Amino acid sequence: MSLASGGAGGREPALSFGGLLAGLNALGTVLILFLMALINLDVGLRYFFNSPIRGVPELVGLSIVAIVFLQLAHALRLGKFTRSDVLLGPLLRDRPRIGHGLQMLYHLTGAVLLGIMLWALVPLLVEAWVEDLYVGAKGDFTAPEWPVKLVLVVGSAACAIQFLLLAWQDWQRVRAR
Repeated sequence: MSLASGGAGGREPALSFGGLLAGLNALGTVLILFLMALINLDVGLRYFFNSPIRGVPELVGLSIVAIVFLQLAHALRLGKFTRSDVLLGPLLRDRPRIGHGLQMLYHLTGAVLLGIMLWALVPLLVEAWVEDLYVGAKGDFTAPEWPVKLVLVVGSAACAIQFLLLAWQDWQRVRAR
């Protein structure tokens, strides 16, 4: 279920938040394109000059996690989040009040789980920043961990907020019926 409009009185903030999510999604897409170029360049340099780019495996590993969290909330907003509609689909069609009530519980559960994840990630971000943690090997290639941890925190927060917005939309639909 997507959140196309924020409802009465809440349309503008919901649309602004949607713009933020679209921006995070676009940033994730740019990161994918950057990784494609980097990997292809690395393969070409390895093949033709026997000279790989240092740190490509580390950057790919960090970037994949970042891409997921950059695009997670936008996928949820557009209704592209993975879920099974075997039970929920017929309920929404045949018994909309029950269906939206169940969907609201699904969205609230998602918000709680992402909130727990956020609660666990913030100390990791602080630690990566304060301790200056990095990946790679000194003297060869190193990259700081905090930018990816920051993306995880921002992505988790955005997804938790989106789950709450969807739960609110479901609540409004339950009350309207």
